[in-house]
Amino acid sequence: EAVPMVQQICRGLEAAHTEGVVHRDLKPQNIMVDASGRVWVMDFGLARSMEMAGMTRTGALMGTPDYMSPEQARAEKVDARSDLFSLGIIFYEMLTGVLPFQADTMMATLLKRVQEKAPPPNTLEPAIPQHLSDVVMKCLEADRAKRYQTTGEILAGLSGDAPHLSMAGAASASVAQTSAVSFATMEPGTQFGPRYRIESVIGEGGMGKVYKAHDNDLDRTVALKLVRLELANNAESMQRLKQELLLASRISHKNILRIHDLGDVGGVKFISMAYVQGRDLHDVIAECGRLPIDRAVHIAKQLAGALEAAHAEGVVHRDLKPRNVLVDQADQVYVSDFGLAKSLESVAATAMTRTGEVLGTPRYMSPEQAESKPVDPRADIYSFGVMLYEMVTGDAPFGGESMLQVMYQHVSQKPKNPKEANPELPDYLAQIILRCLEKDPAQRYKSAREILHDLESAAPPTRLVRLRLAETGYPKWLIAAMIALPLLLAASLLIVPVRNLVLGRSERGHGPNAGVTAPRVEKYIAVLPLKVLGKEEGLQYVAEGVVDSLSAQLFQLKSVYVAPQSAVETAIKKGAIGKEKIARELGVNLIVDGTVQGAGDRVGIVIEVEDVKNAKRLWSKAFSPLRRDILAAQNSIYSDLVSALDLKDEDPARAALRLTGNYGAYEFYLKGRDVVRRQPNAKGYQAALNFFDQAIQKDPRFALAYAGRADTSMAMYIQTKEDSWAKKALSAAEQAKQLNPDLPEVHWALGSVYLQTGKTEDAIAETKLALELAPSSDESYRRLGTVYLAAGRTEAIAAYEKAVEINPYYWYNYNWLGVACFRLGEGEKAVSAFRRVTGLSPDWAPGYNNLGGAEFQQGKWKEAVEAYRKSLSLDPNTSDAWPI
Repeated sequence: EAVPMVQQICRGLEAAHTEGVVHRDLKPQNIMVDASGRVWVMDFGLARSMEMAGMTRTGALMGTPDYMSPEQARAEKVDARSDLFSLGIIFYEMLTGVLPFQADTMMATLLKRVQEKAPPPNTLEPAIPQHLSDVVMKCLEADRAKRYQTTGEILAGLSGDAPHLSMAGAASASVAQTSAVSFATMEPGTQFGPRYRIESVIGEGGMGKVYKAHDNDLDRTVALKLVRLELANNAESMQRLKQELLLASRISHKNILRIHDLGDVGGVKFISMAYVQGRDLHDVIAECGRLPIDRAVHIAKQLAGALEAAHAEGVVHRDLKPRNVLVDQADQVYVSDFGLAKSLESVAATAMTRTGEVLGTPRYMSPEQAESKPVDPRADIYSFGVMLYEMVTGDAPFGGESMLQVMYQHVSQKPKNPKEANPELPDYLAQIILRCLEKDPAQRYKSAREILHDLESAAPPTRLVRLRLAETGYPKWLIAAMIALPLLLAASLLIVPVRNLVLGRSERGHGPNAGVTAPRVEKYIAVLPLKVLGKEEGLQYVAEGVVDSLSAQLFQLKSVYVAPQSAVETAIKKGAIGKEKIARELGVNLIVDGTVQGAGDRVGIVIEVEDVKNAKRLWSKAFSPLRRDILAAQNSIYSDLVSALDLKDEDPARAALRLTGNYGAYEFYLKGRDVVRRQPNAKGYQAALNFFDQAIQKDPRFALAYAGRADTSMAMYIQTKEDSWAKKALSAAEQAKQLNPDLPEVHWALGSVYLQTGKTEDAIAETKLALELAPSSDESYRRLGTVYLAAGRTEAIAAYEKAVEINPYYWYNYNWLGVACFRLGEGEKAVSAFRRVTGLSPDWAPGYNNLGGAEFQQGKWKEAVEAYRKSLSLDPNTSDAWPI
């Protein structure tokens, strides 16, 4: 039965080849057999004329890998002999029941047909006659010159084994009335239907020629993409054309080429679209070589915006390349040619590639496309990375003698750092490119929005290992920001209590290159939450205010280390019970705590200091201020505490706070901060903003309330990405700085806004201003480190090392040092830092998880496995383990 079918396929191909048409996707799914045994060759959707440039003129690869000829696999020019190779595979499969080239992956299969000969069919099935086995093997010659040159030669080789069909019968067994007619170029001035006047030829794509034309009805210039007749008469080709129209038209974005309409003039199908006066990006790069960094980033931002819009509509482009990006004279970018685009929701679109076609351009193709695997928006992100690499270096990351070699490199080889080709390339941009080019889609950016954010903020991406940062008591949105490095400044600052905000005071003199020597620390102190006695409403805010005030003022002293309140909250959340365990967790030896109790119009406050190491109470004192005098009382408590600690070289008055003289305003401020901590979502942020606004109404010069408003507005911006929130945050932060530039928290607030809106250097400057106000806080150095790390600068490591120097007993400092070293390529230092984390906090599972990640990166597989096992033994639900 096989021989008569092959004979009919040959005659069908002969009819097409005589008209100059190559099928290019011959496979069993495209061959129909009716009840009488008549064969029909179908689906000329990828067919092309041998005389025309066609779909592969820019290196596009299309077809089905299992049946693809070696020249197709290499994305070289095809001819009739390419179809004969595919026919040989089909015949082989019909005779033996298996494919001649088999491997574990699609890429390996393609390589086999280029590099190896298939085993002859009669070695698998001895009953196959030798002359039929020879026919198959001659079809499968890798060198086209050694193959059969025509279908007639194959028919001659098959003669005597089955009766020949008449040519009349073969006509019905051929190509379902496919025409090979193509258009001659229409001259300028030619009227195309009543509506359009041809002005010039713009170019030629896979579907046909593209013309510049004048739309007489709307008096505008348009581009017309005319479809060749042989494709217009084919259902699959028209399905692709309609898909391009439908998918592109549903995306509304300034950087996506607008599609106007699908039309028909005398049976000629065409698409009308916006006309762009300019060139494609391929020609721009060819002329300029590598582009200036500013211009490349400008173009990249527009591309990312276009992809974000397409992906939001569930559309994946799948053939993103410079030829499909138009650049006008003002450097406005337009993404075009959605002919291979795929709707993630469309069953019909999915069906177009369900049989394993490879569609795309190898030079810009994602590994999953090269392997003919399912794609999602991350495939476009990979192609975007290739294009950005080419823009900043002048060349693509992978090259070879054939397109197949290029595809193989996309799948198997790590790209070189683009800085090797362009040393002037900023570190952050190199890191963005390399993250886009990760082989594993899970390790790439999840969305084009993330790329756009990093480009706008000039920040490096969050890298691959999911290192764990400890819970710190910051609002959850803030912790998320810390993990997502571009948001790190926001993380280190925000609506935490005054105690946390003023932590920033310690940063200024200690940043790398700050030129300030870290003072010698004599005492390590943690201020614990005061216990509220009774259920009187409002006492909790009094207690928090006292703790905030003490922490903030102590942070300004040179010879005192104060554990951040965020760290205290974390230690308590981790289950540290009892002063001794909390002190060990925080790396301190002195504990300050006490009680608060209502007593009519007065408040009873008891403050104690305990030397935990020696189990000795050093000091205790009771205070009973009037409620209206609570702010003044806070300064009195602080003054007495400094005297009790015998800090003779300190001037208590220097650190006395005068945040506001209005207790009502202060209470509203505390309530706003408390809501943010307890309810870190849009509803909570709105409630907090209301409290901050009420505080400002009571005291219009209350700088911290403005800082709170700025921080909360920035939290809303991070959640919603609405520019109005960023503007509100900037206005509030600038007002806070104007009212009281001596408060570090106002510099943190302003620095956060700068970082989130792409002004990295301004963010660093504001961070350093805050640093100078409190020179002995490890928290301050950590904050400076997060800003540098967000900017991709190696100074981050020095900042974290300073934090370790100030408090070498606090595991959290080592954890951040490890994260910075890991992200900045200092693998061995990262391993060392994480080992200190596990030594200081042996019960914290993520510490072992981080250690495992760092060891894994260094190739220390055995040690990594051991660390992961320890992490899981401490917490089986640890979700961020490095994938072993």
